[in-house]
Amino acid sequence: MNANAEPSVLGAELAARQQALVKALSGLLPEHALLWQPEDTIHYECDGLAAYQQMPLAVALPETEEQVCAILRACREMQVPVVPRGSGTGLSGGAMPIADGLVLSLAKFKQILRIDPLSRTAVVQPDVRNLAISEAAAQYNLYYAPDPSSQIACSIGGNVKKTPAACTA
Repeated sequence: MNANAEPSVLGAELAARQQALVKALSGLLPEHALLWQPEDTIHYECDGLAAYQQMPLAVALPETEEQVCAILRACREMQVPVVPRGSGTGLSGGAMPIADGLVLSLAKFKQILRIDPLSRTAVVQPDVRNLAISEAAAQYNLYYAPDPSSQIACSIGGNVKKTPAACTA
């Protein structure tokens, strides 16, 4: 089910909404970090659950937290729904785009910022692989224990959802 498959009145409305979104985000991101042409966005039409597909209006690939916050502010002002996405390995449809929305790819956020063995907590960016967390925690005799079979490919962002504090204002 591709939203762009058949031109219609809704298609014209989506095209106008896409143009407005691309214009708003173009000043916030480098050219390579904003995808909106169908040949570029098709890779984001589903997550690992390929039975359900939907083309997004656009895909943002921010590189900094400031860019993420600016994107979220712009989308809020324009009332554009945002679907965050990491590696896209999920099988639950959690990263499935919305036809009139933006896919916010967090694939460039791969750092483990800190591990606190006393509180048994880790501060990590959303696209850190589960296995990388387990490997970093091993030096403290700790282990991040979601489904062990998903450790290699899955990222923490698919396990935990939290809005960055810097973006709540």
